Amino acid sequence: MAVSKDRAGGRWSEARYFSFIRSALRKASMRYPVKTDVLIASRRKRTEASGEGKHTYEHECVGCRGWFQGKDVSVDHLIGAGSLKTFSDLAGFAERLFCEADGLQVLCKACHQTKTNHERGLKT
Repeated sequence: MAVSKDRAGGRWSEARYFSFIRSALRKASMRYPVKTDVLIASRRKRTEASGEGKHTYEHECVGCRGWFQGKDVSVDHLIGAGSLKTFSDLAGFAERLFCEADGLQVLCKACHQTKTNHERGLKT
């Protein structure tokens, strides 16, 4: 079954087109200042007993309550941005992606993966 390529001058399918838009918005969300605010609110000065390295701050994971270096945490959406498959999905997707601080949380890599797997219906 051939996929109709009606976007980008006949080079992209509808799915590829919305994948491009979704990716561009997700990339832009990395510079959203509210994400930085949430990270700053979750940090403390590193204590000597809290591990190796020269990092100055560590961040508390809301899942396991552990303390981690910045490279080991991510800012997670409490409610996922959802799908973006049509223009009618765009407003809700953008609103959820660029939410305020009360819609975000800091999770360590392990807790974030567990949450992601649960949301996707995978075994954890």
